Amino acid sequence: MFDTTHILYMAFSALISVAIMIAARILIKTDDGHVKFIRFFAVLTVVIHYSSLWVDFFSTGTATVQDSMLLPIYPCNICMWLLLIWSFVKNREGLIYRILTEYVFWAGTVCGTIGILLNENYASTPSLADYEVLKGLLSHSTMVIGCVYVLVAGFARLRVRNVISVTAGLIFFIFDGIAVNTLFSVFKLDPCNSMYLLEPPFPDMPWLTNIAMGIMAVALVFVITAIYEQITLPKEERWYSILKEKFN
Repeated sequence: MFDTTHILYMAFSALISVAIMIAARILIKTDDGHVKFIRFFAVLTVVIHYSSLWVDFFSTGTATVQDSMLLPIYPCNICMWLLLIWSFVKNREGLIYRILTEYVFWAGTVCGTIGILLNENYASTPSLADYEVLKGLLSHSTMVIGCVYVLVAGFARLRVRNVISVTAGLIFFIFDGIAVNTLFSVFKLDPCNSMYLLEPPFPDMPWLTNIAMGIMAVALVFVITAIYEQITLPKEERWYSILKEKFN
């Protein structure tokens, strides 16, 4: 973890991702075009995620399906599918669409970035020659492009109200984790620690539970969006002015 190869991958991934998004923002002129761009990276992420099945099968004659390929066990699994769902939604109006849009941006960007920085597969096998490791990093990179571009293209807007969407998404994470962990228990399978409900993701930081991470995530979104509103919006459009007006 954080050896020369890993650092170089992160640097090149960041540079290439930024270049792709800048080019797309300049060249694509319509919302439909932006959606198709995001859809391409959403589909590509799913294809890369499952590509190890084909690589294993054609190289060894057999392929093992991992539990994360069958069930949404980890946050990145959910973000991957939410990005794909978002890219095919036709009705782009209403509260549900707004919550999905804001959550895809925030959760997908954060989870995808963490998946690149703290990739468990790379930690155990620090080599890009291992396809399982390589495809794990690549799929996170493509997902980050799609999720960040949701903001770049103007579908998501940085507002304090994003806190509501993030909170709703985190609650969904918890229910998903409960459901998946229950399934494993009912069928007497080894626990998978879905959504890190059974134990923290980092053994050396037992205090960093999923609840603690959720609280920190909501707080971070609030701080970032509150500062952004303070800098870019007139006073009457800021979150505290809107809140005050509603209470009055």
